[in-house]
Amino acid sequence: MRMDKGITKMATAVIIIVIVIVASAAAAYITFQPKPVTREIRIGLVASLTGVSADVGTDMKRASILAVDEINEKGGVYVKEYNAKLKIKLIEGDDRTNPQEGVTCVKKLILEDNVDVLVGGFSSAVTYASQVPAIENKVPFVITGASSSLVTRRTDKDTSYMFHYCTITDDYSTTIVKFFAETMKPKVAPNRNFKLAILYQDSPYGQGCYQSSVDYIKAKNLPMDIVASEKFKMGDMDFHTQLTKIAAAKPDAVYHAGFVADTAEAIKEGLVDIGLKTVYIAVECCEDPNYYGLMEKIGPVVDRQLLESKFGPFAGHYSNAVDAYKEVYTKRWGIAPGMMGADTYDAIYLVALAIENAGTLDKAKVRDAIEKIEMPQKLIMMQGGVVKFDKNHEIAPISFVEQIFYDSKTKKLVPYIIYPDSLKQKDFELPPDYKAGGS
Repeated sequence: MRMDKGITKMATAVIIIVIVIVASAAAAYITFQPKPVTREIRIGLVASLTGVSADVGTDMKRASILAVDEINEKGGVYVKEYNAKLKIKLIEGDDRTNPQEGVTCVKKLILEDNVDVLVGGFSSAVTYASQVPAIENKVPFVITGASSSLVTRRTDKDTSYMFHYCTITDDYSTTIVKFFAETMKPKVAPNRNFKLAILYQDSPYGQGCYQSSVDYIKAKNLPMDIVASEKFKMGDMDFHTQLTKIAAAKPDAVYHAGFVADTAEAIKEGLVDIGLKTVYIAVECCEDPNYYGLMEKIGPVVDRQLLESKFGPFAGHYSNAVDAYKEVYTKRWGIAPGMMGADTYDAIYLVALAIENAGTLDKAKVRDAIEKIEMPQKLIMMQGGVVKFDKNHEIAPISFVEQIFYDSKTKKLVPYIIYPDSLKQKDFELPPDYKAGGS
């Protein structure tokens, strides 16, 4: 009997010990189990969602959402530091096309929303101001809209965290001036210098377009004279005074460096009000459905005007990637995409690849990975077909010139790439009522 009690006590003790061991093991298992990854990649989008450039900013937002959704649907971005694929969260910031609002917007994205990387920025004047908080807080910023080279070459601030995924004003003007010299001059001024007028926004962007043109003409000793140069303020919508002066100089063409609405208005005033029946060329930020809509309202007088671009969703086929993107974008948003959104779409993918290459969300290491990136081109065509940054943190995009033809039956505009020859879809034609030298 006593032996049975002893055995019972011993068995009870063993059971208690086993329970303690199992409980301890379970506790240890729970303690040392990998915690579920809750970290996400926070990308701050800087865009003009309100203000004079709200249409362009909205395009950038839509394109960013598409890119983020596509990446997240594939599981996200693998980050070695977390041994997991992390989803991207897009956090929008509205710079309202205003420098001070831009500063406020970027500060909030960095200090309150704790973004890992910034993407976007449209107006050069706004971005020149709004990039300062990113510089001071060492946050990588892939700028997809501000075309002034000052945002990556300024000497008063350390721009080592700034990257320019955008055509700069040198690119605009080189393509435009070369087109005039090589294609248009032989038609309208075979025995004299080509006469060019420039109407430009009085901002780092517009000033860059003007100066780049002057510098390229001089550097190449081109048979071309800038016979008039007139400025206007951002937001201006009346150009009668400037265009009257330009008309007096009798130019062979007018280069307008502005945004969507002011460019369409200036062309209308020049052709209709002033009667300056010449060729006008717009800059690529006008590669936007809203620009085409504004130009169509002016009517057939805009037939055969020009647009410099690097993304042509309204032109015929020239890129499978562009065709696919246009289809997806139009189905999702019910409107055709614009050029500024295409830059931003590419930049989201670039950031995702850089983070994967870095294997961490450490901002300094992500910066280094962006600097070393080599990514196959996506929507924006690149020299050599590869996206990479030079010593100035700038890319080498391929830009082209489109001519916009007015269809009298549909009352719609149809663009064709006319320059360079490697991308040409149609030969350049002078407008029906064109007057050489404004004569």
